[in-house]
Amino acid sequence: MSTHAAAPADDPDGSAAESPDRRFDGPWLPVLAAAAGGWTVLYALDWALLSAGTPLGAAVAFAHGYLLAPLATAAVLLDALSLDERGVADFGFFKWLYALAALVAPPVCVVYYAHREWLKPGDPSLLGGPG
Repeated sequence: MSTHAAAPADDPDGSAAESPDRRFDGPWLPVLAAAAGGWTVLYALDWALLSAGTPLGAAVAFAHGYLLAPLATAAVLLDALSLDERGVADFGFFKWLYALAALVAPPVCVVYYAHREWLKPGDPSLLGGPG
């Protein structure tokens, strides 16, 4: 796997030479929204309708506790690192606080997103993906 710009034969318009290598680019906001939304639905279902001793209750608890919560945590961290890498916003120590909170309760991503917008309100590069 090469981290260098593509050769001219691989990139006829030369756009790869203009964009730097970015390690953290990705679709982190949609992933974060899906993980936090899924966690919220499964947690509510687990809390309201399911018993802890049943196989379905255990499966739902596993899904929201061991799959979706870490996914939301990773999405918060990777989105914050992507913004920092692009020079859009630097969360500093707060990215770690949001990540720890998201590990327990992924809906904290709403606070993370509000902080993200507060740092650079109306900046179109906040919602832009790689590129």
